[in-house]
Amino acid sequence: MLKTALPAALAPLLFLPSCLPPPPVPLPPPNFRTNPHYAPNPVPPYGPDPAPPYRQDPGATPQQPRPDPAPPVTTPGTYPTATATDNRMQVISPYHPYNVIDLSDLPDPGSGQLARDPSNQKIFRIP
Repeated sequence: MLKTALPAALAPLLFLPSCLPPPPVPLPPPNFRTNPHYAPNPVPPYGPDPAPPYRQDPGATPQQPRPDPAPPVTTPGTYPTATATDNRMQVISPYHPYNVIDLSDLPDPGSGQLARDPSNQKIFRIP
């Protein structure tokens, strides 16, 4: 009789935890604010715009922006020549930003033919 009474007495204890109330919901931190009901002011993607230089140090010399490398000198009717690469179907553009140009779309990319740089639409000669 003791063998059957013990499991019968322990069975209600197994279901007792399921009767406990759920844990309380934690409160938000004290500096928490909900989203506003209106659209916020737009913010530039790279931070605030720099302030114009109204006050400059009179002894300071203004910094000049570094110029891009000088493009090849061309006269009307002449075009700069691209730089050859190891691959016969690719050349390096003579214009800034000096992209590698794929010539496989051209029907017969022979030496001396003209091609156009797709990044800046300038014409160059194939080496």
